[in-house]
Amino acid sequence: MPQIEAVGGGRGIIHPLRHSFDNLDPFDDIAPSTVAMIILFGSIIFATVGMAARDWLIGDKRAISAAIQAHTISSTSKIDYAEADGESRSRTNIKPQIQPWEPSFVSTFILMSQIGGFGIMLFVIYSLDTSTAARPVSMSGFDEDEFVFWILAVLLYTYFVSWKRNDGKPEHFSNRTLDGAHVQDDATQTSRTTTSRSKMKEKIRQRTIEMASLRQNIETGNRDDGASSQGSDLSKRLEEVLLTDNTVFDSILDTIDDDIQIKDESGLLEKVSKLLGFNFAHGQSRIICDVKRENDVLNRSQTLEWKGLLSVTMLVYQYNMGEYYQPFSNENKPSLNSVYVYDNLAKAAMTSLLFLTGYNHTYYFFHHPSNINSVFKLSRVLQVCMRINLLAISMCFVLGTSNYGVCLIHTFWFLLIWVMMHVGSSMNYEKYLFRLKLLGAAAGIFLFWDCNISRVAKINGVWEASQASWEWYCVSYLHHWAPFIGAIFAINQPIASLQLRKLESLNLLTNTFAKMLLSGTLLVLALTWAAGPLRKSSTVYNLSHPYFGIIPTLLLVNLRSVNCWLREHHIGMLAWLGKYSLEIYILHHHASNIVFIRGYPRCNFLAVSVILIFTARLLHNITSVIRHMLLPANEEEKCWQNTVACSVGIMILYAAACILTWAEAVSLGTISTITMIVGILLYQVLMEMTWSDYRGTAPKLKKNQYEDDEEAEEGGTTKVSPPLLATLSIFLLGYALYQSVLTNTSHSCNPNHANKGRWVPLNACLARTQLDRNWNAINYFGPTQCSTLNTTEQWAWPEDTCGFHYHSGSELRQKLQERRIVFIGDSSVRKLYHSFCRFAGDLTAGGYEGTSTSHSDASTSFGSTSLEFKWAPLSVDIITKIKSTKASFSREREGGPDIIIAGGGVWDKLHLSVTDEDQSSQEETIKTLASELKSTRKMFGASVVWFVPPIINTVALNSDEKRSQISEGNIEEMRRMYHEIGVPQSASFILDGPQFTQDRVSDSFDGVHYPNHVYDAGSQIVLNALDQLWGGDMTKSIITRSYLPATSSLINPYLGMMMLCFVLIGLFYFDGYFGVGYLAQFFVKKMSLSPSELYKDAFDHHPVSTAQDQTSKVEYNEHESVGLTGRSSSSLSRRR
Repeated sequence: MPQIEAVGGGRGIIHPLRHSFDNLDPFDDIAPSTVAMIILFGSIIFATVGMAARDWLIGDKRAISAAIQAHTISSTSKIDYAEADGESRSRTNIKPQIQPWEPSFVSTFILMSQIGGFGIMLFVIYSLDTSTAARPVSMSGFDEDEFVFWILAVLLYTYFVSWKRNDGKPEHFSNRTLDGAHVQDDATQTSRTTTSRSKMKEKIRQRTIEMASLRQNIETGNRDDGASSQGSDLSKRLEEVLLTDNTVFDSILDTIDDDIQIKDESGLLEKVSKLLGFNFAHGQSRIICDVKRENDVLNRSQTLEWKGLLSVTMLVYQYNMGEYYQPFSNENKPSLNSVYVYDNLAKAAMTSLLFLTGYNHTYYFFHHPSNINSVFKLSRVLQVCMRINLLAISMCFVLGTSNYGVCLIHTFWFLLIWVMMHVGSSMNYEKYLFRLKLLGAAAGIFLFWDCNISRVAKINGVWEASQASWEWYCVSYLHHWAPFIGAIFAINQPIASLQLRKLESLNLLTNTFAKMLLSGTLLVLALTWAAGPLRKSSTVYNLSHPYFGIIPTLLLVNLRSVNCWLREHHIGMLAWLGKYSLEIYILHHHASNIVFIRGYPRCNFLAVSVILIFTARLLHNITSVIRHMLLPANEEEKCWQNTVACSVGIMILYAAACILTWAEAVSLGTISTITMIVGILLYQVLMEMTWSDYRGTAPKLKKNQYEDDEEAEEGGTTKVSPPLLATLSIFLLGYALYQSVLTNTSHSCNPNHANKGRWVPLNACLARTQLDRNWNAINYFGPTQCSTLNTTEQWAWPEDTCGFHYHSGSELRQKLQERRIVFIGDSSVRKLYHSFCRFAGDLTAGGYEGTSTSHSDASTSFGSTSLEFKWAPLSVDIITKIKSTKASFSREREGGPDIIIAGGGVWDKLHLSVTDEDQSSQEETIKTLASELKSTRKMFGASVVWFVPPIINTVALNSDEKRSQISEGNIEEMRRMYHEIGVPQSASFILDGPQFTQDRVSDSFDGVHYPNHVYDAGSQIVLNALDQLWGGDMTKSIITRSYLPATSSLINPYLGMMMLCFVLIGLFYFDGYFGVGYLAQFFVKKMSLSPSELYKDAFDHHPVSTAQDQTSKVEYNEHESVGLTGRSSSSLSRRR
């Protein structure tokens, strides 16, 4: 079986289904995990189709109906806020109605159908990921203007369309609520309500009198019998609606009042104060309103809205190629000291997500209104881990790659918080013992990330030993304090909520200045962070981010909850997206490069985003059903049994797939046969277990529908047809998958097809806005002149199906990080070297150098990318340079090259092809060259590119000797000789110089060399060919060391000790804002507003003493609190 060599010194990556372009079987290089998943989901789909066909053929269809309803049940979760007995009480109606899996036909069919649908979704994503549609959009560089525009447009649109109250009540209802800022003066409100009720009551009574008079006229009037009968009926109906009972009358008036929007007659200043959430009652103290779920600090609606906004930002950021953008330094060369604000902001966004992770899980464990021991059950741990990792792990198995390390970090912090809250759980409601326990956890975080604990343990390099562990440690280091800060805010949230409500009970001026001081202090800290660490280079920012990157998150928490109006409202569309933030994060890795509408990038982005969001919703519902059926709540034994059974089954399939791969027996026929056998066995086992009981509970069959004999109910056709239909379905699905992948990864994606492009016109005036924004200048060409005076040509691949595209300089720098590229050859190869340098950032490369400089070696570096040129005009010189590179690698153990680009032949034809003896010697040299190129590939594992000399412009040659020796005819003979001897076959890729220069021959100024933009086309061809050779995405095969440095450079115990001091303040001064909350006391002298003094009032009713009473009355929102989906917001003070 042909194998693809990993390029880049072992740092290459092989796509699970990318194969050598000489082989058209897409199953040749498929990953073993992908084979295992095909067998697993294929056999489950086989059994599911068979069971459905059996149920359908007998006319029962109960199981099919139950499976259809499962999706509806899983997506009907909602929160209902109800007012009961004058006291606000939260009530949730979202307890999953899906029953745990049982060995019955209906339950088994629901589970199998969900898993089968999940597998189909995964392989649709798999097909798109390897399809011709999954190709990068034209990357013209990161556009800050477009990025900010998209974010603001989405935010404003969603605000105006879906801004609504958290409790779902109509907006005008806020005029009648009795909470905080929206409360009007009691006397005024009562007077207005009484007047309105009196007027309405009088109108209804007048209408009633008129209707009674009409009834009397009908009864006494001189009418015919038909009319009398009609009048009698009307009389009865009127009697039914006459309102003589005051209780009924008042209740109807109450209903009418709820729909009446009372006109607000307050003044302008009072209206503005209400909008800002302040009370206009100067000098009067108000009653402190009891908190409700819908207006609490950082309630569930806010956390979901936050996640939705971050999901939208993430999609737009990747769509605008922000991940590929690297700015220039002052020397016009990108380096590790380049400042890129958006990359740093992306890390701050990830920090806020991890803050929410710590906050949500800690809040659940600390505030759960049930028995204290029930929240720590292992069944819940398994549910949350499955919620976070099911889709990610499944995608890794199907695609054969691992690109979802963030899910592991979220899982790690959930488990850490679970252990932190579970160990010594009896202390969780002791005022100081609990916080001492958390301080011990903070000390552990300090030792693990802020001290070089591996050096103390004499295990230096333990994290760098494995690339996966190195990546996990370094990424987790960037956010290692954020989840713990979220945990501290969760346990102090009732205090922060009470402080805000106390402030809102004060007069306008005191309330305003106190809140301005709190928010202003956090704003100053955030601005200091934005002006300082945020604008540092990536390497410097990475060192400070774990300690200061949490500041903007705390500011957003404060501003989002600054008044009651903001707390009790949210943007519904963003909150809806927040429910599926985990699925959106996983899917966006595979959707950013899909092109459905070529040439219309914004329309394409809209179409792909809509498909992605609804796919995320579908996957969310499917995984929810699977999770609740396999891991039922509060059933420890069943959870462990199902977990072990699923794990063992997957391991067996994976082992079988590895054996097939080792035996080189992976093919369409082998996989199909195994899938059929496993599917038939599974179908038979399930039918034997469940079918007889299912038929025993079937409803009565219609008379004469079948014969009297019971055996006739299921004849031979009914028993034989389901397996046949299942076989047909597997055949169709397998054929569709095979053809899809075959079409997209066959010869159409041959890397050599990167040479098959053409020159197309390009209008430089298209970048007029960037010219104005970046250089403070405008294009002096007018719109009409641009089309004729400012047009150039660029190499492109029209109607391409392999994803060939223009690589911007930022993308090239991103893809070639940690790479060493060596150019060996004559002046044409040197021109190609200069082209790479220009793309990497040296815009002066390729200028006039003089003969002495151009005929010598050169080297440069751009960050972690090294570019070297070795002057070798003759073939024998190329051999010498290659041998010296090998010797240097063997002797000094320096890093071998990842890419070698060599070329020549023109100088040999000019100086060494005069006699027949020279010709014979030249052939022997070329054979040696071919052998050296082949051995170099094996030694370094490098990609070797052979640069075929471009077309010679014979008439432009500047001497008779050159026109005689290196005319285009002679050079063409030389190209054929190289091909016959095998030089191109020894290389990984052939850069066909004649192909991209045949339309530019007239541009050759000396007959041999071309303008710089022609060699830029050659660079683009090489980069696109490497995309194919390296698995479609070179960036996936490396880890940027500027982002993930060695662990020794990350250690900063001094900043870690600073964080421990802030943790002490947050824990033992009971302030979620780590000391800033105490500033509110400066403006209030007669009321206690310091967090330490609010502790007793905020935690007056302990959950342990009220949990058992509350459990029977309140259904807690555990479904929405697991994983990254959200949480149920109920606070301690709410249970009074």
